[in-house]
Amino acid sequence: MEPYILDNGGIFSLSGFSYQIRVFVYYMLKMKEGMQIEFETIEDVNMKKIKPYQIDEYDEKIINKIVSSATNEAIQVKRTKITESTTMQILMNWFLLETSEQNVSKYTLFTDSEYGNLDILFSKSAETIFEVVKNSKKTSKATITKVKKKIKEIDEFIKVYESIKQKYEYISANNIDTLIDENCSEIFRKAGVNKVVYYQRIKELLQHVTVQVIESIHNKNPYIFSYQKFIALVEEICNRLTEEVTLPQYSDFKKLYTINFNDLSISKSREYKQLLACELPEHQIKTHLGYGEYYKELRFRFMELNKIGKINDLEETTYENYEMVKMKLQNNNNDTPFNRLDETKQRGNTYAETEPVRFGSGIFLTKAGNDELQISWKDEEK
Repeated sequence: MEPYILDNGGIFSLSGFSYQIRVFVYYMLKMKEGMQIEFETIEDVNMKKIKPYQIDEYDEKIINKIVSSATNEAIQVKRTKITESTTMQILMNWFLLETSEQNVSKYTLFTDSEYGNLDILFSKSAETIFEVVKNSKKTSKATITKVKKKIKEIDEFIKVYESIKQKYEYISANNIDTLIDENCSEIFRKAGVNKVVYYQRIKELLQHVTVQVIESIHNKNPYIFSYQKFIALVEEICNRLTEEVTLPQYSDFKKLYTINFNDLSISKSREYKQLLACELPEHQIKTHLGYGEYYKELRFRFMELNKIGKINDLEETTYENYEMVKMKLQNNNNDTPFNRLDETKQRGNTYAETEPVRFGSGIFLTKAGNDELQISWKDEEK
């Protein structure tokens, strides 16, 4: 088996703001007992109305925080070219934090070195920035307007500016994936498990955090994760992903994997057409296609671990179940596409650890090009 190699785009690109998530996970990995990490929006951002590819446009409104009895570190992540406009927005956010009850002990600007950014956050004097704020004509909802209303005197403005500057740190990371790898090596037992299993565990952590963060932002709540919860999650992932057992979290996978019927690769697929023949409602077709995609993911992980026999046993049993159901329904004069699907799903398969795996294997075997073990809920005309 060839060595497992990370893709060039990062460990796993899970969403439009995957870099934000990876930086969040990096700081999560650095937590100590008694600490917690928070992912929140600085302003009232309605993420439900934002398309995934647009989220990066709002990254200045998203902030990470490491909190303990002695620490309250605010971390701003930017994976773009940092401009004067960018620095102004970040400073205004931090001005609001510094003049709040938050009592921030450290401000960090975390960037990706590939953009060749320079540390220009404090390149302009407090007096110059104060004039910009004072003369701003932006709406009342704008961050700069909130700062303008809150700090009216130059002396107070300079005091806040200098306080932030003294607590400030600039980080330009060469490779966030490498940093995550280095900090996961102990908790995910890199030296003691198959390399594939090790990176599957990292993927599972990133996937779980992505789901939780997205849900929290959509609900306009901060995502707060304590050290105790983190350790419990690590143990759960290690127990679920081993060299003997590979079970991705189905609930997380389902929330991240979306079915779009406008996608021709889906609407023209044999899996979709076979489910359509079962006269299922649209949401059930999506659910069943999701089962199939979940099984594809699991199947790929089995292949990475060279568990070809496991795949063959599972799929052979699924196909045999289907054949038995088909024969029974034909003998009872009750052979319909829906009944084939429904009764095949009800038959057991000891090689499938969970129902989504068992259901998904059946959907997977309806795909085109699988002549030897191809399942048909509706027979095609010869």
